[in-house]
Amino acid sequence: MPPSPSPSAAYRHAGYRATGLWTDDTIAAVLEQRTADHPERELFVCEGRRVSYGEFEAWTRAVAADMVARGVRPGDRVLVQLPNRLEALVAQVAAFRSGAVDVPVVPIYREHEMRQILADCRPTVICSVASLGPRRPVAELDALIAELGLAPAVRYVVDDGGPAGWVPFPAASATTAALPAPLPAAEPCLLLYTSGTTSAPKGALLSGRALVAHLRNFRDALGASEATTTLAATPLSHLSGFVAAVVFPIFLGGRSVIMSGWRPDDAVELIATERVDLMMGATLFLSELVERYERGAGSGHRLDVYACAGASIPPTVIDRAAAVGVRGMRAYGMTETSGVCAIAFADDPLARRREWDGRILPGMEIEVVDPEREVVPPGEIGELRMRGPQLLDAYTDPVVTADQLDEAGWFYPGDVGRVDDEGWLQIHGRTKDIVNRGGEKFSTGDIEAAIATHPGVARAAVTAVPDPRLGETVGAWVVLTDPAAWHDATPLLSHLDEQRLARQKLPTEWHVVAEIPTTAVGKVQKHRLTELDDIATWTDRLTRSGPDISGGDPT
Repeated sequence: MPPSPSPSAAYRHAGYRATGLWTDDTIAAVLEQRTADHPERELFVCEGRRVSYGEFEAWTRAVAADMVARGVRPGDRVLVQLPNRLEALVAQVAAFRSGAVDVPVVPIYREHEMRQILADCRPTVICSVASLGPRRPVAELDALIAELGLAPAVRYVVDDGGPAGWVPFPAASATTAALPAPLPAAEPCLLLYTSGTTSAPKGALLSGRALVAHLRNFRDALGASEATTTLAATPLSHLSGFVAAVVFPIFLGGRSVIMSGWRPDDAVELIATERVDLMMGATLFLSELVERYERGAGSGHRLDVYACAGASIPPTVIDRAAAVGVRGMRAYGMTETSGVCAIAFADDPLARRREWDGRILPGMEIEVVDPEREVVPPGEIGELRMRGPQLLDAYTDPVVTADQLDEAGWFYPGDVGRVDDEGWLQIHGRTKDIVNRGGEKFSTGDIEAAIATHPGVARAAVTAVPDPRLGETVGAWVVLTDPAAWHDATPLLSHLDEQRLARQKLPTEWHVVAEIPTTAVGKVQKHRLTELDDIATWTDRLTRSGPDISGGDPT
């Protein structure tokens, strides 16, 4: 039977509106409504500082009014590159309230990435810091502004010591200045530069209605409400941190606790004293919380729910979290889907939460296709494609848009996985995370997960490495709990063999390293693995240069 025709964009969009996923709500309007409802309610706790809804609304209004007075017009771009501090949230929400487009950029980016981002977005407003450790970000930005011939209307500096041309970030103050209307919900209000795990950052344009659709789905999946308190420790100039710290709490009418950086011992104490219910972020954060709970910390109040995303999540982490009372769940999403588009619900059984990356959220379609882009039967592994109310409008680069978005509205993120007949999603890696071993192709995801179960491995990353005979074989980079105990890869290979991993998947090249490079939200940057300095290496030279001993492999 031939496949049924794909519904038109107009039909799908009408469905999003009919189900309440797409509305005319904007973040600016939601903030104003929540403030009107309860201006004295606490919104933030940030490094000991407490801020109410009313105080935050007044501060964002003052900054938005200053932007408008300095020449910001609807649709202009406000670039915010700040570490975790309240000004990072104020500047971004003020961008919405001034009718501009918010462009948050993680502070780890330096001249290489910022040159590309500035040239692409050409901001009217730039907000940064004078000092960040040994760096001088404002000086870096000034040099790039001159090089690119940019002329921003205003450059805000949030700490002391800014050079000429930078003005102090506006303080909270009462103002009655009229503000322009926020951009309509159907228009892009966020320009986000993807983490760049394999290439230069790409600018993704997200509409207000896509962001609100994600918030509605996320709330319902987690069972969150105005009584929910979240903990945010990921970068606030990244979508995940911005959502966790301010957008989601404001949408709920709840509150958030914000950390300037991840400190697991402090997090345990904050969770207990502030009665934190929910956290979302990198798997590493959950693993380190669980380690402390296993040692007896946090006996008064412990985290209830943790949503993991950004990197592969070993099932053992979810098991250990459950043993100490934390409902951990895997989630799948990205910048281009305004956040997660599949997540296990908090009340789903452990067997599902530990093995699968979540149920596909309402309105979102995720299909698995073969190399000819034909849909495969449920349960089969292939390339993912998706569309739905949370999806980006486009990239700033039309070439990238054409490459990843087709005419039927399908977005191809480059991920490999499967979807079962109940709508559960399981990720198996990326199309670029495929090892083509003499014509036999397999994903690196299951190899990484298997290596990570060895008690001596703290982190693992796997990628293809060149082989003169087979074309490619498997290379593994590992961070060990005790590097001094390393002699060769025999214990790790034996461990993989005990798990009955296919012999063809066993790494032939091992690198012991001090750390594995990741993005701000924990995604492994595999293109940087070969740049790392090795503590030790080991190569199975017989397999790589001699007869194939894999046992029955015809290649």
